[in-house]
Amino acid sequence: MSPQPSFAVVLEGGLVQSILVQDWPPYAPLPQIAVVDYDTEDADPSEITRFAIGSKQEEAVCRADAPTRYESSPDALSPKAVLAALGAAAEAEAAESPLAIAQAVRKSILELDTQLNDAEQAPTGDDYNHLYVLANCGLIEVLKAMGDFSDFGE
Repeated sequence: MSPQPSFAVVLEGGLVQSILVQDWPPYAPLPQIAVVDYDTEDADPSEITRFAIGSKQEEAVCRADAPTRYESSPDALSPKAVLAALGAAAEAEAAESPLAIAQAVRKSILELDTQLNDAEQAPTGDDYNHLYVLANCGLIEVLKAMGDFSDFGE
């Protein structure tokens, strides 16, 4: 199981210096983060972004940013260490990794195959349906663990 990712937004003088993420899955792309500052008083008009929140028009100085992986920066602040120092709640149970899910699906399929071989009978339609359910549902779980939230028709 992979650990739950945590973030740290590093400010200096009220300005975002960096965004760090710790324990982000290596197979998943880093998220884009919108940095929004509603203080537009001294901002150049070209820096101001206008957008709607519900039916209300807002403006702010905005930029898109991607976090830096904590693990790739030798002297970086650990988001988990800061959260622990703050007494933040222990992380929720981490989701199972795609690899572990795939291994469990393979094991289930092999176990069904062994049962069919031990019975020394030709597989029935129910056996094939069971195999399909194992493989299809298992692959859907792997896809979800890898970040695919498509409608799988479940």
